[in-house]
Amino acid sequence: MSDDLSKTESENLSASQESDSLHCIDSILDDDDSDTCEKTTEKQVEQNVEINRRTKKAACKSDESDKEKDKDSNSEQKLKKKKKRNLWWLKISIISFILAAFFSFLSDLTSSFGNLIVILLLLIFLVLGSIIFDGIGVAVTSCDLAPLLSMSSRKVYGAKTAVKLVKNAEKVSNICNDVIGDIFGIISGGCSIVIVLEILKILPSVSQQLITILISSLVAAVTIGGKAILKEVAIKNSKELVMFVSKFLALFSKEERKIRKKK
Repeated sequence: MSDDLSKTESENLSASQESDSLHCIDSILDDDDSDTCEKTTEKQVEQNVEINRRTKKAACKSDESDKEKDKDSNSEQKLKKKKKRNLWWLKISIISFILAAFFSFLSDLTSSFGNLIVILLLLIFLVLGSIIFDGIGVAVTSCDLAPLLSMSSRKVYGAKTAVKLVKNAEKVSNICNDVIGDIFGIISGGCSIVIVLEILKILPSVSQQLITILISSLVAAVTIGGKAILKEVAIKNSKELVMFVSKFLALFSKEERKIRKKK
């Protein structure tokens, strides 16, 4: 019996030792698993940080490239605008030459008839034209663009043409105030001289100097006074005057004619 008890006790001790050793092995394995998990999570975090850093760098590079492209496009547009502006003086000089030649030929043609009434009508036309075109140039430069844009969005007849005029106010004022105004002023001076000569033919006893001073002073006073009156009106009613001119010019535009037909 004693031998049997000792055997069972020894068996129990060996079993307990085996179970303890198994528990120890399991705990070691668990520790190893936790360490490996921590190491893998750390690696994943490092990888994510590296990926974010690389994406940020790529985004910064793309932003810089976009900015450089925008700068290049803006510089190209500025250069194109400068080239266009540099060529404007040549275009306006050619236009001035053609207009001056045409109206000079017209004044010479009318004066060759020797009819005082025809020459007076031509002089009145030139003076009124100088006044009207000066007012148009002032109205275009002083007109606000915002109401014209709203009218253009609502497809009002002549509004698109008005927007173009106001956006190109410098060129329009140059043509109206400088080109046409100066040409009409020069030719009206020539017409006044022809009128003086015709009056001297009718009234040879009258002093030539006196008639020349009177007619030139009258033409200058009417021209300057008319421009002063119309400038005030053009500044106060710039939108209405620009729209009036635009409706006339819209007759030569296909888009504007389509808008008019729809209405």
